[in-house]
Amino acid sequence: MAASPTQFPRLNIWGMMKSLIEQNLGIFTFAGVPTNGAAGTYAGYAGIGAIVINTLTGNSYVNVGTMAVPVWRATSTPTVGNGGLGLLGNAKMTYDFAVDGGAVSVITPSNSPTIPLGAIILGGTIDITTTLTSGGAATIALGLGSGAQVASLKAATAVATWAAGQLTLIPIFTAATYVKAAAATPLTLSIAAFALTAGKFDVNLVYVQGN
Repeated sequence: MAASPTQFPRLNIWGMMKSLIEQNLGIFTFAGVPTNGAAGTYAGYAGIGAIVINTLTGNSYVNVGTMAVPVWRATSTPTVGNGGLGLLGNAKMTYDFAVDGGAVSVITPSNSPTIPLGAIILGGTIDITTTLTSGGAATIALGLGSGAQVASLKAATAVATWAAGQLTLIPIFTAATYVKAAAATPLTLSIAAFALTAGKFDVNLVYVQGN
C-alpha cells in the first residue's frame, strides 16, 4: 500500500524509510552503465523509481520500467573541467530495439539524457553494437526532440549504413558544424519508410554550455 502524508507526520524518517522499503525503492551502486531487461541490472530487486549510481562516472539512473524488467534512464551527466576556464560536458544515449521498439516515428529512447538549453554540441560518435535492420529501405535520423532540430545530429540515412561500428555525426569539432540546443530536450531518432526489426547503439556527445 502506498504511503500517505499522515503516515509520517513531521517528516518521520522511519515512516519514510518503511514506505521506501515496501516499494523496493533504494539507491544502488554499479560499476558501469546499468543494463535493461529481465536479466538486467538489479532485476527483481529495484522497484520503479529506484536509483543506480555508476561508481565509475558518477552518472545516476532511475528505473522507469518495472522491478521484474527494469529500464534504466539516465538522470545526470556530470561535467568535468576547470571551473575557471569553463566546463566540458558529456552526454550518452542508448537505443535498444528490444526496449524502445522501431516503429516509423520519432522515438525517445528510454535511456536518453536531456541536453540543456543552449548547450553547444562540439562532436561525438555513434557506437553501433548491433547492426540495425528493417523490413525495407528504412531511413534513420538523429537529433534533438521532435521539432526543427530533429535531424540536427545525423541527417536521415539508409538503414544499410547503420552497421556495427562507428558512425559519424554532423558536429565534427569545427565551428561550422557545431549544433546549439534550442531547448532542453532529449536525444531522439526518427525512423521513416519502414519499421526497424533489430539494432542497438550508443550516442556519445561532447558539449559546452552556451548562453
